[in-house]
Amino acid sequence: MRALLTIVGFLLACVAHAQPTVALVLTGGGARGISQIGVLKELEKAGIVPDIIVGSSFGAIVGGLYAAGYTPTQIDSIFHTIDWDDVTSFSSDTQRESLFYSQKQENDRSLVTFRFRNLDFVPPTAIGGSARFSELLQEVLWQSPYNSVTNFDSLVCTFRAVATDLGTGQPVSLKSGNLATAMRASATFPLRYAPVRWNTDTVLVDGGLVANIPIDAAIALKPDIIILVNTTSDYATISSLTTPWAVADQALTAAMKQRDSEHVKLADFVLEPDLGSTGTFDFNDIDILIRAGEMEGARMAAQIKARLKPTSGAMEAGAAQYFIKSVVVHSTFGADTMALVKERITDMIGRDWSPQFKRYHQPRFNESLHRSGHALAFVRSMGYDGPSQTLTIDVDLGIPTLLTFDRLEELRRSDIEREVSIKTGKEVRQTDLERTWQNMHASDVLQNADVMVSRNADSGVRITMRAEDRGNQTIRIGARIDNERYTQGSVDIIHENLFSTGIRVAVRGILSQRIGQISASLELPRIGGTLWTASLRGYSSFRDVWIYQDEAGRPATEPMPQRIDEYSEDRYGFRLSAGRQLERNGVLLGEFRYEQQRYRDLTADADPSFQPLATLRAVARWDDRDQTDFASRGRTIDLTAESSILSLSNSLSFTKFTAAASAVVDLGSVVLTPGASIGAADRTLPSPELFSLGGQDMFFGWREDQQRGRQIVVGNVDARIKLPLRIFFDSYVSLRYDIGAIWENPENIRIGDMNHGLGLTVGIDTPVGPARFSVGRSFFFLDDPAAIGWGPVLLYFAIGARL
Repeated sequence: MRALLTIVGFLLACVAHAQPTVALVLTGGGARGISQIGVLKELEKAGIVPDIIVGSSFGAIVGGLYAAGYTPTQIDSIFHTIDWDDVTSFSSDTQRESLFYSQKQENDRSLVTFRFRNLDFVPPTAIGGSARFSELLQEVLWQSPYNSVTNFDSLVCTFRAVATDLGTGQPVSLKSGNLATAMRASATFPLRYAPVRWNTDTVLVDGGLVANIPIDAAIALKPDIIILVNTTSDYATISSLTTPWAVADQALTAAMKQRDSEHVKLADFVLEPDLGSTGTFDFNDIDILIRAGEMEGARMAAQIKARLKPTSGAMEAGAAQYFIKSVVVHSTFGADTMALVKERITDMIGRDWSPQFKRYHQPRFNESLHRSGHALAFVRSMGYDGPSQTLTIDVDLGIPTLLTFDRLEELRRSDIEREVSIKTGKEVRQTDLERTWQNMHASDVLQNADVMVSRNADSGVRITMRAEDRGNQTIRIGARIDNERYTQGSVDIIHENLFSTGIRVAVRGILSQRIGQISASLELPRIGGTLWTASLRGYSSFRDVWIYQDEAGRPATEPMPQRIDEYSEDRYGFRLSAGRQLERNGVLLGEFRYEQQRYRDLTADADPSFQPLATLRAVARWDDRDQTDFASRGRTIDLTAESSILSLSNSLSFTKFTAAASAVVDLGSVVLTPGASIGAADRTLPSPELFSLGGQDMFFGWREDQQRGRQIVVGNVDARIKLPLRIFFDSYVSLRYDIGAIWENPENIRIGDMNHGLGLTVGIDTPVGPARFSVGRSFFFLDDPAAIGWGPVLLYFAIGARL
């Protein structure tokens, strides 16, 4: 009976203390919306805490993070850690590290990709992809205190994200589902990001199209007071409309302005930070934007506070009976023994129980659980017992009890299931969620992948994986121009999952003046959904090789290489390989090769006949770099051992070994990339199998293939910095030192034969691939007489990916 009276008294006190329900409306405005963080800081400082947040476009991002349990200060920190140039760039947004090794090779050389579904073209719905933007929101929200809440009324405060329904042209107020997806839908700028498929019948884009000031969605929730933070942009000057997205933004601004003025009048308080001429995509001055919001929030706080005075002091008068004397935590995993949780419990004791107490401390308690290593643990209930003055907290570890698969189009459950790194009955780490999300987005058959965690009614959570069919046919186009191979083009035609067997059929072609290839392959990328793989590839190719010789009569210290001849390496045959992929970044393979090959002089009157060659080769490769040309992390390893099969190679016997490795070390302002490679073979190694040394990628001061032989040693160190000024796109300068030598036969090897190279490169990360412009020179040391020899200064350029 005493407990019942305590509860009744508590409820009556709350009613007596009732304050008006406050709705905070956050508008769009792109980067200008960052100032909303400053407004939130000042409102909280003044004790003004919203009961409802309604956000549209960028306002949905700020509001969603706040509703998910982040404090304004934490949101400030999050925004400072985001690489906004990366999020808003138009380059490929597939994380390279999440691709399988063979996918990396295809993706690296692809400039344009066209997708088809049963031979019907699937047009892209945006200029750029949405994966980077989606992953950013999802990762941040998986770390949030309310990472498993899918009912937006059950967040820190009631939350609504307003988006535009493309089917009806009407605003949609999203109130449940994956919070990250709802926020992304509200902020999906048309053409820049792909629309969000919310369900089978609904496709959503930026809420700012029809409700840039989403006041109607707030009114529908019947608050007593509406506070509007208006960060919408004014019209840009004509001189600033220099990009397609700037023009699109201006067009949207014009469409929205007429409605905005009417909506502003419906708010009780309007806060408009002074943001000057800050543009929608101007993320360079985050501190200035937040400060502008703080100034506006501080200016209006007193006026708003005056409207929020409680009707009675009853709560304060009886506060002593809600004093928290002790805290009891119920859990199955000893939550109350964890250091961070114990700190939180200590902070709770001695405070007064109230709805405001629960609103603040429950997300902080969840945060302590997550920081203690339990990514999905949460407070299932928090209650106060008056007679004992005890706060009781029930904690759920968040073990997944069910995995569900929501698939659209022609997908099979196994297409999604094989990408999942989560198991029922086992605690989930955030890395498991992230890996599953990345795997699904890197799949060749899935698109618009989504991973949603939601709480069960009794205990644990369920995790829903959702995806659409990407299309089963792909055409990839590649292009490159450089000073050695001139203009080159490539095409890959791929059919995924032939007859739902998991077999992949691919045809590939490369053509230029000095290199060419045509190949067809049957591949089993993941046999039975495992990491085992196999492939059969037939091919025919040619590769022209210049033959160099030093100009006669020049001093030994001033060599001048001259082209004296040109040969072609011609071959056709097939390769059968099988092995196992090493997670997503490496592969172990055994390979049988049988081909006909010849090494012919292009100036000779008659061509030599083809000679048979059969070999067995073992391969171990690893590549976890984030990029190929301007990597900031990762390493590469390439090991091969190959031996000919005497009976199938016209009695030709040889053995060949290669080893290469590199590592990317980010020192902050400088990125170092040391690397080394060696190769060794018998003196019987045929000419088409020779090693080559030289070129922009391998050895500065020498031309590609300038030296050829059967033994090779190369080492290099590259130091790269990112330029503060962009040459239209992200730009870099690098300095590389090379050391190496190549010998015809093992008995010729001498350490004194080592050559050295120095080169300077300006690199630009363009939408058509890396553009690199280099100057390099080689040098070497002479013994008798002691001197330094210098090769000629050479210029290099390459635009596009390596094919």
